[in-house]
Amino acid sequence: MINKRVLLKKHQTGSALIIGLTILLLMLILGTAGMRTTIMEERMAGNTRDYNNAFQAGEVGLIDGEQDVGNKDPVTNQKLRLADYAKNDFAADCNIGNTSTRLLDGLCLPSTTADKPRWLYINSNTKFNWNAVANSANDPLPYRIYGQCTTIGNTSSPSSTQSCVSPSSLSTKPNAPPPLPSVSRQPRYIVEYLGGLGSLVIGRNPTALTNYYRTTTQGYGIATTDDTPPLPIARVMLQSVYGK
Repeated sequence: MINKRVLLKKHQTGSALIIGLTILLLMLILGTAGMRTTIMEERMAGNTRDYNNAFQAGEVGLIDGEQDVGNKDPVTNQKLRLADYAKNDFAADCNIGNTSTRLLDGLCLPSTTADKPRWLYINSNTKFNWNAVANSANDPLPYRIYGQCTTIGNTSSPSSTQSCVSPSSLSTKPNAPPPLPSVSRQPRYIVEYLGGLGSLVIGRNPTALTNYYRTTTQGYGIATTDDTPPLPIARVMLQSVYGK
């Protein structure tokens, strides 16, 4: 009996410990992989939500730009300006070089270079800067901001042809549209005058001239970079053509 017990003790080499550690290692690997997958899915969901916010903000900016061109408040049917925009109100530099007024900023003429649309560049030496910031009411901006030119009630007794307000004073207007939530900045847009066109049907009486405008807007999500100032990560650019 003594010899058998000694023989059994000699055969115990600690295999159970090795197997247990191996199982723990496999469980650790599986747990780490699961955590990484969960974190990745959470980031993907956040990016998708941020993109959707930017897309919806872009749609709101597009509607705001069309309302600006249409010169009518959709609630009260009141004119926003005494007169519609004239061709002379639009400029190739989006009116950033206009020193007499800042109320025409963002009204542009289309680019004459086929491979460089206006929403990407102003001239051959200047890129279109959607990130431009006005430090004062006199600083030019190549774009318009949501609600800047469609503030309800700011022209109940209009005395000029313009109803736009400076971006710095927009928040002080009591009837300004509420700012959009879940975005890092409000939508921005430009309006290009494409020209006028009447009826082309032969034999019919000529119809009134229809002026066409192209609105290009950028909507933004809520996530930003670490730059100074912070820049939005999610951006969506939308366009529409409006005839009036």
